[in-house]
Amino acid sequence: MNRELDDGFIESLMVSLQDERVIEKIKAIAEAGSFSQMGEYKELLREKEKEIARLQQEIESKKEEISEYQIKITHLNEKMEAYFTELQKRRADYREAEELYEAVQQLSETTKSSLKGIFKGGSVQEFIVCGVQYENISSLWDFIKNEIMEGREQEREILLALFLYFFQEYGKTYDTPLYKIQEVKKNEVFREDLYIRALNSKISGNITDILLPGYISINGKTIKKSVVRI
Repeated sequence: MNRELDDGFIESLMVSLQDERVIEKIKAIAEAGSFSQMGEYKELLREKEKEIARLQQEIESKKEEISEYQIKITHLNEKMEAYFTELQKRRADYREAEELYEAVQQLSETTKSSLKGIFKGGSVQEFIVCGVQYENISSLWDFIKNEIMEGREQEREILLALFLYFFQEYGKTYDTPLYKIQEVKKNEVFREDLYIRALNSKISGNITDILLPGYISINGKTIKKSVVRI
């Protein structure tokens, strides 16, 4: 019985499928389903395009941030190099000060006693602090000059190095140094108004040795005359 019903249904269905109206209806249903599915695909595609556009904007934003960071890194590297150069320079200056401090310790007791009024304290730091003061530089120059004029030149080399170092360091404390070393050359004709004649010198003639350079102000005024031998 069921078999007969199934066969009848199938036969009726086959007949119906040959009906043009049924065929058109099936096509319409199929097309509607395709359009619906295609609409879903298009909506999904639009969402993905929006996501891609958003990600591209983020990428461009990140590129700008990276560019800004690279510029900052370049500036920081330049500052670090400048700081490193300055640090190396300061270390070199400090090493020179240490060497001079050690050299001063090797001077005679008489000389060290005389310098106590100029260099107070017992450390390199205090030695530097005292040495860069103009009054102490001027006093040191006067002391060296007196030693030379008294014929005591055995320690002149150390004392001269001491004076030149602190004179130079003092100049660095100003954008434009207030003083500069007086220019004097060997074989130059001695002039009483510019130089001081050292012990055991001729009355006149050419300069044979520069024992202690003097210095002048930035406007050319002579502050200390160079001590020379003729």
